[in-house]
Amino acid sequence: MPEAQRKIVQKQESNLGLDGFEKFFDGESVRSSDATIAGDPHLQIQVEKLVGRLSELITLSVDQRVETAKVANQLIENQRQLVATQQILIRLMERSIELTRHITAIEEKLPAVFELPALVENLRIRVAQLEGIELD
Repeated sequence: MPEAQRKIVQKQESNLGLDGFEKFFDGESVRSSDATIAGDPHLQIQVEKLVGRLSELITLSVDQRVETAKVANQLIENQRQLVATQQILIRLMERSIELTRHITAIEEKLPAVFELPALVENLRIRVAQLEGIELD
């Protein structure tokens, strides 16, 4: 029974309304064989130009990638230098804060230092009075 069904299916497939289908492609094969013959100089020149252009584009792409890699490496180096500079700047700011504290402490003591000559003069006058020495 299965063999009988196969024969029916095969008959249906062969009767799909494709009459002349083989003739159509047989005629094409003759024409396409002419197209494969090397002899069209215009087509050959275009192919060479396209291959040349493709090689230029590939070269340009490779060059751009190399340049991009160089720029990326330079950017990384610049970032490292920036971090190092920032660390130095932080240390300098810390030193500046320390110096500002010292200067503020000195400035707070300055009025007393400026009063020292007057204080010494007053003490000299007092000592002279106590000892009975006349001053000019």
